[in-house]
Amino acid sequence: MLLRFLFAGALSTLLMIPSFGQFGNLGKKLKEKATDVVKDKLIEKTDEKQDEYDTTSFNYAIAFLDKTESFQNRQEGERLVKAAGFVLKDDQEKSDKEKARDLYELGRLSYSKRGYYLGEVYLNAAKLAYEALNEDSDPVYLKTLGSLGLLYSDMGRFDRAEELTAAAMEGWQEHYGESSAGYAAEYSNLAVLAFNQGQLTAAEQKLTRALQLILEVEGKSSIPYAIALNNLGILFQYMGRFDDALNHVNQCLGIAEEELREKSGTYVQFLTNKALIQQESGDYAGAEKTYNEALDNQTSRLKLNRKSDPDYAHMLNNLASLYMVSGRTSEAKELLEQSLQIYQSKFGDEHLLTATAQSDLGKVYLYEGNLEGASNLLEAAYTTKVSKLGAEHPKAVEAKESLAVLAWQTGRYELAEQYFSEVLESSLGFINEFFPSLSEVEKTRYWSQLKPRFFTFYNFAIDQAADHPELVEQMLNYRIKTKGLLLNASTKIRSTILSSGDQDLIDLYEQWQDQKRMLSTYYSFTKEEISEQKVNIDSLENAANLSERQLSQQSSEFSSTFVSDDVNAKSIYAALEQDEALVEIIQYPVFEGALTSDHAYVAIYVNQQGAQLIDLPNSKEFDARSFKLYSNLIKQKLADDYSYATFWEPVAAYTTGISRIYLSPDGAYNQINVNTLQSPQGQFVLDQHDLTYIGNPKDLVSSSASREHKQAFLLGFPSYGSSDIVPLPGTKKEVDLINTTLKSGGYQTNVYTQTQASEKAIKTVRNPGIIHIATHGFFLENREANNKVFGVQVDYANDNPLLRSGLMLAGASADESEQSFEGADNGILTAYEAITLPINETSLVVLSACETGKGEIQSGEGVYGLQRAFMVAGADAMIMSLWKVDDEATQQLMSSFYANMMVKKQQLDVAFRNAQLAVKKSYEHPNYWGAFVLVE
Repeated sequence: MLLRFLFAGALSTLLMIPSFGQFGNLGKKLKEKATDVVKDKLIEKTDEKQDEYDTTSFNYAIAFLDKTESFQNRQEGERLVKAAGFVLKDDQEKSDKEKARDLYELGRLSYSKRGYYLGEVYLNAAKLAYEALNEDSDPVYLKTLGSLGLLYSDMGRFDRAEELTAAAMEGWQEHYGESSAGYAAEYSNLAVLAFNQGQLTAAEQKLTRALQLILEVEGKSSIPYAIALNNLGILFQYMGRFDDALNHVNQCLGIAEEELREKSGTYVQFLTNKALIQQESGDYAGAEKTYNEALDNQTSRLKLNRKSDPDYAHMLNNLASLYMVSGRTSEAKELLEQSLQIYQSKFGDEHLLTATAQSDLGKVYLYEGNLEGASNLLEAAYTTKVSKLGAEHPKAVEAKESLAVLAWQTGRYELAEQYFSEVLESSLGFINEFFPSLSEVEKTRYWSQLKPRFFTFYNFAIDQAADHPELVEQMLNYRIKTKGLLLNASTKIRSTILSSGDQDLIDLYEQWQDQKRMLSTYYSFTKEEISEQKVNIDSLENAANLSERQLSQQSSEFSSTFVSDDVNAKSIYAALEQDEALVEIIQYPVFEGALTSDHAYVAIYVNQQGAQLIDLPNSKEFDARSFKLYSNLIKQKLADDYSYATFWEPVAAYTTGISRIYLSPDGAYNQINVNTLQSPQGQFVLDQHDLTYIGNPKDLVSSSASREHKQAFLLGFPSYGSSDIVPLPGTKKEVDLINTTLKSGGYQTNVYTQTQASEKAIKTVRNPGIIHIATHGFFLENREANNKVFGVQVDYANDNPLLRSGLMLAGASADESEQSFEGADNGILTAYEAITLPINETSLVVLSACETGKGEIQSGEGVYGLQRAFMVAGADAMIMSLWKVDDEATQQLMSSFYANMMVKKQQLDVAFRNAQLAVKKSYEHPNYWGAFVLVE
């Protein structure tokens, strides 16, 4: 208001100058002199205000999931002051410095209107003019550098953009300090540049620092702070941290609604970001609602000009992506064709925004089978992205993946194989580059973005394997590198930390473990209890997440890469004996123009001679119909004349003369025991082969050294806290027999039964050689309820399968009203809690309980439940059950197993198989002897 009054007052003053007409020429001269005095005073005041704006008004880069634009942070009245400067000085000879300032203003104006060519010309002219005057500390010179940096960033010339932005930031730092608004603005812009170039680790550090700088300089309710929140949110989205991303963008919108007086293009872009985050996190209904809100604002802003505006095209492009994932292909294509036309008319064919639209529309054409149309678009998009971003930029790699699919669909095998290979190798490089800076949750989400590329390649390899059998070996190589990637990353970091000898790192690890234990306790509290305790679960989760990321970053300095070439298919061939084979099961989404929600299976059979692909007919039915049939027949103790032919007969055709099979399962094969499948001749697989479960083919080559700590932790027959839970007296006998057997083998044992068989007892373990727990286990599917599930709030449990899997111990109750929730000993050990147990030197964990092998299955990653928890915690091998077990049969199985190891000195896997064979003599149906599996 003050600035508007200044300019209005200037006009009023000119109109109120008294008449000097009666004084003749003298009066005329006095009038001119008075006018000049007033004008000079106004120019002086205008220049003062302009100087003030030079250090308070800046351009800020705004990050998007697929582009970057800038926001001109002009103060109220700034445009009036600029205009006044031009009007008042229009009849005066301007100084060289004023001319340089005018060039900057013309350049900034052109750039703001997306006149990139004129903007570049004017801004470069202003830069040269200031440099000729040796005015390198002038704020306008530094703003010129910054504006050029933003302009080149928008044009995709990132090297030049980074050079100029860094120079501007250093200038502000040298002449005005790090507390200046200019330094904060350019630091923020440099952070967005790092994000645009795919430098995620550096980008997070810089964007976090930028947020703090802008907070200190501009305040929490400023638009620059809103932009900083948005930028960090978009990075989180790109890294798969959806909750953090949505939280930051919602905060940004809250500020923008208050501070942007009109629903500006910037506000619309923030809304678009929110919609994209909702879409990526699976909230399609919420995303469409937000998109429509943004479109309403956009069309009201642009009115008749909307069909030529790039912002409108951007909205169409993003809405089209939602329609694609929702199956509304024809609507998506129509929007993408509109957006591409706008981008081409506005920016030409060699702009990144045009390339993005070409790529998206090309994928739709590819999906529809319009290969010629797809080819033109995808080739053009790839060429632009490589020229602007470089061949190894994530967006360029993504564009090459589309070309690989195109080459496959058009019958160009060699080109398709080359492109797929380059894409997957680049993707493995991204994992090694970015994983060190991510927590496990973040790794999971980031890997979920890359994993589909490998599945697309598997579809290509399966399709072409008959004519090009070498693809099967490539497929196996990528499987070795990526199967169980997340599990391996977690165990590797833990092992690295504990063996590093770095006490600060180990202390940070212990701090993180304490945070996780605290969270597991609070997850059992009601919302009322949490409120009474004044506990902020979100803050605790954020603190634990931060500690985990710091651990991952620091431990990476001690470890090798997450994905290495130490083991490959040829290593596996060499490791197998003549009578041995490996069977790698692969569950994959079926490709039909794009990856679908339908899953199928293949097997790779491996022996000394090489790898062969085995087709598994009707495998689309494995996850539902086939598995349900197997499960029902097992539970009802009925004869199963179907499952062998379904799950194993195609493999069995290759296994003649093979005595030992290493089975690396996936999908439904994690929930069936292949040993229990019965051939038409009446033999079970258990009778035919010595079958060993492994997590990854590379375990044959890189298995851990055997460890023998002759100490054992034994727990059984807990005193449950409710009569609703059936007691297990057989587990006391089981534990007593095992105790005697282990002692005969020289073990020191700690035995916990009845009231001592508690959660607290388990949490006191410190790396025993053997852990044996005999009790009830559980795994619960997602539940829609406003209550607890075995002591854990449903809203937490539904989001985390490790909270839905666990063991029932002393004091446990299925009834919340009878359940004790005191401290960390509530009678329920969840998998989430088990993951923090210090058992990294434990050789064997036996969970002699019902359904301890069940969990949430993720393709290529195994079972998220107790199995994963104890493996991450450090166990070398596990024995667990796939269904509810018979008390007496289990007691016999476990007693025989330990006797085979301690008395007969048999190896772990031999002892377990022989124990199953012994029980099978007493109980013919596999329900009794086949519930347990050994995974090494």
